[in-house]
Amino acid sequence: MKRVVDVFKNRGRELVWTYVVHLGNDEFHPAQIDFEVEALRLSQLDKRGAVNELSAKARLPN
Repeated sequence: MKRVVDVFKNRGRELVWTYVVHLGNDEFHPAQIDFEVEALRLSQLDKRGAVNELSAKARLPN
């Protein structure tokens, strides 16, 4: 499964980055929070900001 996830700064809700997150396989069916957590993890690897300054929101599938 894949979802588009937007990462925001907590102050002012400024959009920092958007990720397309791929998760899951035949045995694992991820929830929305799983995609958001992965996007925050990726934002840390990409040095987009401190973890306590960012939040993520997965977009609903079309």
